[in-house]
Amino acid sequence: MRRRTFAALGAGASVSAATCALLTTGVVGASLAVLAAPPLAPPAAAEELQPFERCEELRQWYVDAALPLVGPWGLGWPGVYADGGVLLTAARDVRAAAPSPAEAVGSGDTGTNVQEAGVDEPDVAKTDGTVLVHLDRGDLVVSDVRGEPRELSRTELPGRLTGQELLLVDDTVVVLGQDGFFHGGPVVRDILPSYGGVATTHVITFDIADPAAPSLERHDRIDGALVSAREYDGTVRAVISTGAPALDFVRPTRDRTAREATRENREILRESTITDWLPQVHSGDDPSPLVACTDVRHPEEHSGIGTISVVTFAAATPGERSATAVTAGGQMVYSSTDRLYIATASGGWGQPIPVEGRGVDRRPAPPTTQVHAFALDGPSTAYVASSDVPGTVQDRWSFSEHDGRLRVATALGDSWNPRENAVVVLEERGDDLVEVGRVDGIGVNEQIRSVRWFGDLAIVVTFRQVDPLYTVDLSDPAGPRVVGELKIPGFSSYLHPVGDGQLLGLGQDATLRGSTRGAQASLFDVSDLADPRRSGTAGFGRHTEFTTAWDSRAFTFLPERSIALAPVQDYRTGRTRIAVLQVNGDGTLTRTLTDPVGGWRSDYVRTLPLGDGRVALVVGGDVRLLSV
Repeated sequence: MRRRTFAALGAGASVSAATCALLTTGVVGASLAVLAAPPLAPPAAAEELQPFERCEELRQWYVDAALPLVGPWGLGWPGVYADGGVLLTAARDVRAAAPSPAEAVGSGDTGTNVQEAGVDEPDVAKTDGTVLVHLDRGDLVVSDVRGEPRELSRTELPGRLTGQELLLVDDTVVVLGQDGFFHGGPVVRDILPSYGGVATTHVITFDIADPAAPSLERHDRIDGALVSAREYDGTVRAVISTGAPALDFVRPTRDRTAREATRENREILRESTITDWLPQVHSGDDPSPLVACTDVRHPEEHSGIGTISVVTFAAATPGERSATAVTAGGQMVYSSTDRLYIATASGGWGQPIPVEGRGVDRRPAPPTTQVHAFALDGPSTAYVASSDVPGTVQDRWSFSEHDGRLRVATALGDSWNPRENAVVVLEERGDDLVEVGRVDGIGVNEQIRSVRWFGDLAIVVTFRQVDPLYTVDLSDPAGPRVVGELKIPGFSSYLHPVGDGQLLGLGQDATLRGSTRGAQASLFDVSDLADPRRSGTAGFGRHTEFTTAWDSRAFTFLPERSIALAPVQDYRTGRTRIAVLQVNGDGTLTRTLTDPVGGWRSDYVRTLPLGDGRVALVVGGDVRLLSV
């Protein structure tokens, strides 16, 4: 039996962004824009970003960054915490295999709908066509799927973890999850909820050479919240965000004024040690540092008060890991074939910001997104450059690296009511990411709903009432331009290439006044970028929504049959069905719905191709074949 490796991780998924980018910003109208892309990635310039020479130098950097934020309640104030997380992840070099709008894109090798071809993303269920591994509450379940699905084993996972997901690599399962006290809902669209208290990431490895008797190989606990992870040819990279240390800050009382509490808290911060700040690994009784002080680098200016660590290890040998870190906050992760980008939003939310020589400015700052780039080279990961991008970035789909340049779709102005949207092109110059081109004016007064990239093409969908679908030409990185626009009611929150210059959009139908009318699938013809058209639609009635609105991994496309599978939730009945969408040769859509397969509150739904025309349906703890 060949070696299999399963890696289960918490939070995050990344998809191939090679030639087309789509941004959706509204409910009633949608816009499409196409942009062209630039040249190959430059060599890593990590040597130009000097690491800290001594631990005391690193400790002082942390203290100086945090000191302006210390108040009577410590770091922050009641209800506000100093750290959070959002992630976009990385991919190996598959530049030659990058899709175009003319190509149909199927699922990855383990059945997951991924963003980058050849880069696997963690999910709750994985298959290699012989066995299927999935998570059922606190259990790791292995099933034989060579015929009718048959459960082979059920193994209880250690601890009570949240955000558990899987990666499958030959005969190894790496389960990643986390514990800690979190605020907010589940991780969706690669956005990690902000948290208070201390979070710990768990890396749990199983050997399933005998799928009927999985063997626990290793269990590591790492300080910090798991942002996301990716797997490339057996190598796993996990991004972990460690926030401010859990120091014993005081707070105002009847016997201590706010001013006195602030003074005491600042002294407590000054006395913190480097062990308080750097993440530790707990493999047994004695913790060890995840990263050495001299392996931590910093951007030119302070960017958050936490630490972003990129942990790299082979799935089969997780104990042989390496790590690199940067002194910055981490919320979002995206990765191309040879670069991994970690982003952090700031400003525009009313949070305090340090101001040189003036302590803290309590006025809301204009929104910006800090981006930190890491170079990927086989088993090594190196910090390369940092920069600010104007505005607010919605999620990982708003990023794309192509031919050595990073393209970002961003909302300018207020985060919830942007004045306009833009696509910005950046390239590495020394230790900086420098803006070399941009196009503004996309979706004026509308919000980005979805983005998809195809090499030199970006597709952007925005929404407010009647929304345009924009095609953006990026072939000249210094002069990106909007080529075409399609105004239609409703919007697409997810776009997928289905071949012959067509995109399938899943989102919402809407009235001309912007009121949503339920889930709707649309087929777009973008073969003429100057004149994008919608050739077919399929509606599902009021009070319905596609799961892909927040989790693209729930989508499956079968290129050999031109059939798309997407869960649809009906909030009136509380049930979920599978929408079966046939893409016809004449540019129309034919839709059918399965019987209910589960509820919408707690059950996850996945459809995994088994490689022989069959499709496995995974709903919660149940695995069966789906008749398509």
